[in-house]
Amino acid sequence: MMQNNMAVVEISKIASLFLPFGKEEVDEGDAVPSVTERRCWSSSGTSPHDLRRGSISPSSSASIMRMFTNDGESTIPSDSNATSGPSLGGGEASRSTCKEMSFKFLESITDRFADERIIGRGFFGTVYKGVYDNKQVIAVKRLHAVKKEFYGSNDKIFQNEYQYLMEFHHQNIVKLVGCCNQTEQKRFEHKRGPMFAEIRNMVLCLEYCPNGSLDRHLSDISHGLDWLARYKIIKGTCEGLRYLQEGSKCPVIHMDLNPSNIFLDENMVPKIGDFGDARLLDEECSMQTIRAIGTVGYKPPEFIDKQVISIKSDIYSLGIIIIEIMTGTKYDKYSEFSSSQEFIQHVHENWRKRLQATCDDTSVESYCQQVKKCLKLALSCVEHERLKRPSIGEIVNMLNETETFIHELTTKDKSKLLDVHPLELCFPFEPKKAISCSFRLDNKGNDRIALMVMAKSQKMYSTKLPLCSVVPPGCSYTITVTMRKQNQQPPSGIGELFTVQSVAVGDHDLKHVDLDSASAVYDNFFKKAEEMNSDEVQEIMLPVSWDPPAEGTESEPTQSRIEIIAMPNSQQVSSVDVHPLEPWIMTTHSGGSLRVWDYQTMVGVAHLVTFGVDQQPMTFCTGMCYEMLRSFEVTDEPVHAAKFIARKKWLVTGDDSGCIHVFNYGEKEATSFDAHDSGITSLAVHPTETVVLSSHDDNLIKLWDWEKDWECTLTFQGHTNGMTQVTFNPNDTDSFASASRDGKVKIWSLHSDGGSIITLDGHDQGLLCIDYFTRRDRQHLITGCMDGTANIWDLEMNIFEGCVDRIEGHEGRITAVNLHPELPLLITGSLDGTVRLWDSTTYKLKNIIGFNLGEVYAFGFINGLRRLVVGCHQGIAMMEIPSP
Repeated sequence: MMQNNMAVVEISKIASLFLPFGKEEVDEGDAVPSVTERRCWSSSGTSPHDLRRGSISPSSSASIMRMFTNDGESTIPSDSNATSGPSLGGGEASRSTCKEMSFKFLESITDRFADERIIGRGFFGTVYKGVYDNKQVIAVKRLHAVKKEFYGSNDKIFQNEYQYLMEFHHQNIVKLVGCCNQTEQKRFEHKRGPMFAEIRNMVLCLEYCPNGSLDRHLSDISHGLDWLARYKIIKGTCEGLRYLQEGSKCPVIHMDLNPSNIFLDENMVPKIGDFGDARLLDEECSMQTIRAIGTVGYKPPEFIDKQVISIKSDIYSLGIIIIEIMTGTKYDKYSEFSSSQEFIQHVHENWRKRLQATCDDTSVESYCQQVKKCLKLALSCVEHERLKRPSIGEIVNMLNETETFIHELTTKDKSKLLDVHPLELCFPFEPKKAISCSFRLDNKGNDRIALMVMAKSQKMYSTKLPLCSVVPPGCSYTITVTMRKQNQQPPSGIGELFTVQSVAVGDHDLKHVDLDSASAVYDNFFKKAEEMNSDEVQEIMLPVSWDPPAEGTESEPTQSRIEIIAMPNSQQVSSVDVHPLEPWIMTTHSGGSLRVWDYQTMVGVAHLVTFGVDQQPMTFCTGMCYEMLRSFEVTDEPVHAAKFIARKKWLVTGDDSGCIHVFNYGEKEATSFDAHDSGITSLAVHPTETVVLSSHDDNLIKLWDWEKDWECTLTFQGHTNGMTQVTFNPNDTDSFASASRDGKVKIWSLHSDGGSIITLDGHDQGLLCIDYFTRRDRQHLITGCMDGTANIWDLEMNIFEGCVDRIEGHEGRITAVNLHPELPLLITGSLDGTVRLWDSTTYKLKNIIGFNLGEVYAFGFINGLRRLVVGCHQGIAMMEIPSP
């Protein structure tokens, strides 16, 4: 009899050697067996509802392996006799119910556990597809016999996994629907003769997930599951993990969270399964088993290095899984991407392309923002320092915020007043530098839309807030906001955001509002609108980040790129000129200085010598940095005009006392002479001849020839009030036009006796600027008026009948008008602080640009780059104009 008993033990050991091993890859289903329901029991006598907390004996690894709950630390109990711990759930009602099934019944529904029924193999067992007579399906997981010295007895493997699954009741956790724990005698042939062994059949029956494990559905961005399906899996997995960590008194650590252990039901709802490693925190654990926990590529660094286990261990694995879901590949911070930000930009841009190809325009941007948020969350989960990883509650809350954001946009989409791009404002932080950010509002409807833009922390910005304006029908409004210099990056936890309120207004509402009282007028208007009908006022929240914008958010062909250079001490920019050959911008200022900037190389030019350099200006931008090359102190008087004479390598400027100064690029002032009795308002350099025109407040225009030692060769007179601008005719350089505060436009000939050829009646309130442009192969003139309108003449019609068109919309005097040299756009600037882009054929307003640098005074154009340089009261704005 003793011999037979020994044989039984030997046969058990021999049989265990032939059982398969490997990580579990299981398809599990949701059909419930139609067997009389009763509570399952454990043959060991332990209550099935006692979830035991694992412990490690002092002789093994209690001194090395630690368990962390939340952010605290505690040593795993060393009492090997500990048999119970806190319950996971909230009582009997929270526990799952399962059915006891006979082993013969399970054999019948799996064709005696036929190989053809295998749907997954794992370290702890093989999973079979079980099909009932009524065609219902379950997943039948038959546990292997595992060597006791490696993972403990079969009883404990079965009991622990059973107890975990009995306690879990959540839509994102695989459901236990049945079990079997039966013993039978098996006859074996042995060299000593027939022998019998006691075989324990331990089986867990689980809901069947017909779409298999997640790893079968991972693919790159260009194909496979769309964004909504991937996000659904991300959110469901997070919800399941939240249940494990926060849904019970004792957090459960899965410790083998990876795509092969996440299963997808018929609706692609994810369900976390395979809790084999979670139960390894049993008292029978050893150092050998600790090292075997988890799957390579998903283990957190603190576990690999120090065998530290915490609830943040699963957070690390979750981050890797989210990245795999979004990209189809694992994230490796040592890969081809130089930084996590570059990785985010790359993935974000690829998703933008797919979303643009598959979604309607109204939802693309909102989903792009959700993609970006998920990427940032995933990268925060894989932080090397575990304490920097977010909690699962924080992760789910942030995902909920993205859903709320999308819901608000989509529910209002059909009736929304303004489209906003981008939906997140990025101020790429640099210490002690002011930073600007631009966003665009599109009015695609037929109503005038009033808007107010406010910030949560308004004192953080140098831009005067709230911003108030009206967007005409079919027009865009681009707004630039500037953040003050900060020594340290604002904390991300402050939840900084901008609020854009909008409401439809009538044709006569909010017109001619005084700029100083605009915020009070608009605030009162919006309050009345809300009182009458709260649904009329729409509100969009724009979160703020301090990271660089993701690639693609500012490079779209319809988006204006804007950079800003601010002036210290309110050094008003009075004129702008762009060098035709060098990457230089020249500006003049009310303080009497002249400055030259490099917009391309961002470095100085060595051969330029500085004379009278004044205080360095503050520089800030959204993408480029512009360095001031030189600053010339011309005079104590304001300087209103300056031009490059490229062929001579000169700068010529006129000051408020009537003096003209000429500088060489690399030398001191070449010459200076008295030109007028009062301030010079405008200069114009002839494109081919050696002459310069100057106009001033004494109603005279003078022609200066530098080949004749700057002799005045001709004087033009006829205006009755101060001159504001002169410009040569690009189609006939022997003629030029002038605008004056007397409201007249005069066209002159260089070969006349000083009298005007043509006089046009402009506007009674006076003209401030003028330019030529071509429309439908006919030459036109446009003038900016003091009443905020622009008048247009067709020079090939009967011009004496008056202007043919009038552009209206500015709330202040128009101080600059120009035709874009490459695009069919008329551009106007005003004392209302805005630049407006008009179609040069239809005169339809296309875009309003608010730099928020105060009054606009001058324009310059950078050839070949479609860039407009704008001189304002408080600085310079550089705008790359998109194609119409």
